[in-house]
Amino acid sequence: MFLRSTYLQNTDGAVAVEGAILFPLIAVIGYGIIDLSMMLLQTHKMEQGLVAGASYLARAQSPTLLTAQAKNVAISGRPDGSGEPRVKGWSGADISLTIRNIPNNGQYRDGAVVQIAEFASASPYHGLGFVKLASGGRITIRTDHEERLVRAR
Repeated sequence: MFLRSTYLQNTDGAVAVEGAILFPLIAVIGYGIIDLSMMLLQTHKMEQGLVAGASYLARAQSPTLLTAQAKNVAISGRPDGSGEPRVKGWSGADISLTIRNIPNNGQYRDGAVVQIAEFASASPYHGLGFVKLASGGRITIRTDHEERLVRAR
């Protein structure tokens, strides 16, 4: 009986045991937060790229002729497509661009028809793998943006 009570009252090494149990859990949670942050950053970069491409196209005299350049602006920030892409592996093939005509009911300045540029994109997320593990498979980031085309006068 004496040995048992002495053993239960001994606290030497308790912190080491607690640390050995909690450290892997805290590390996994930390890496998961980092992976989720990287996914949000990729989403933000894609959204900002689509906004830049739509802004470029919105002020063009002939927007239908500049769709390839607008996609390049979305991808790399440059109309000629040179430079690094905002997101690794993101290309113009991942972006769909539609120019839609809607009737103007007098709400907007301009003619009887208003043009809207609709950008949409989807790109796979690679990351560290923790978000994929939690979601159970492949993750695709999808984003879109639309903007009214304003003809230069």
